[in-house]
Amino acid sequence: MTRKLRVVQWATGNVGRHAVAAVHEHPGLELVGALVYSDAKAGRDVGEICGIGDIGVIATTDREEILALEADCVLYTPQGEWDPPAALDDVCALLASGKNVVSTAVTAWIYPRSAGEDVVQRLRTACTHGRSSFHATGIQPGWAAEVLPLAMSGLFRRIDSLLVQELMDYTTYDVPFMLFDIMGFGKPPEQRVPMDDPAVGALPFAAPLMLVADGLNATIDDFIWERQVATTDRPIEIKAGRIEAGTVSAQRFSYTAVIGGRRALTVEHITRLGADQAPHWPNGRGWKVTVDGLPSMVLEARIAVRGEDDTDQGCLGTAMHAVHAIAPVCAAAPGIRTFLDLPTIVGRGVLSSPGTPG
Repeated sequence: MTRKLRVVQWATGNVGRHAVAAVHEHPGLELVGALVYSDAKAGRDVGEICGIGDIGVIATTDREEILALEADCVLYTPQGEWDPPAALDDVCALLASGKNVVSTAVTAWIYPRSAGEDVVQRLRTACTHGRSSFHATGIQPGWAAEVLPLAMSGLFRRIDSLLVQELMDYTTYDVPFMLFDIMGFGKPPEQRVPMDDPAVGALPFAAPLMLVADGLNATIDDFIWERQVATTDRPIEIKAGRIEAGTVSAQRFSYTAVIGGRRALTVEHITRLGADQAPHWPNGRGWKVTVDGLPSMVLEARIAVRGEDDTDQGCLGTAMHAVHAIAPVCAAAPGIRTFLDLPTIVGRGVLSSPGTPG
């Protein structure tokens, strides 16, 4: 009988809590540890923290305790974008301890070369020391902007331009710092915010553009960052707080790779606080890949089609893409393993009986 892979969950937020439930239910995985960041969670059963009842795994805030555990893989899912250097320290320590790592924490790590040579070298050194593998994933970026275009590319004789769009309603997204301070929702439209700076806003999108370009054997000449905003004519109450009339309630931002003198690859997010905001922009819930070429094609992936919370469903999809990557990452040769290196990530077991996820 095949041994279950021993898994540690690092962080139990919007993504991590879904990962805990999925790992616990998976017949090929065993949850053996969990790291949390708050004293209020420390010492509690991680299943109880994540709303699935006690499962016999006690959460800890002790980083050294996690490093000392015997485990095959760590699902690293904190909000690493707020402090990438600290997240890199964590991941390298885990890799050097002999544990494989699957991460959703820092989008640039989906293709580490986009984060700079220092990040690549630190990850490689840690993997070599621990004979371990590292993979970063997500849903957008991490699936829609990489996996879908690469999977589609085999159908084309020529691609003139490729556009990946994410369309989401953040009304229920309860992360005020990200929505208000970073993205600039609720701010006057003329006020500059971090998202206006390509070094902040565009950083996560360089990874998918570079990965797809390399996967399709193309060379990027330049990048273009663009951001537009729309305002509301009435106050809006959302889960993260209140948006006043006249302030930003929707935004549209994109990063484009210029190849051969043309805008060849673009990743665009259209994000609203209510479906009625910026009605003149493309609307929907999910992802859309539009290709102008031979043949021309549009592929649309809708989420929350039965009226669920689309941001929560997106977090669930992010968690599952990471959980399903555990086995192939553990089987891979040591080193950085991107979507260009791994076999297709498939949902082994998802066709099991309803209510009994595999």
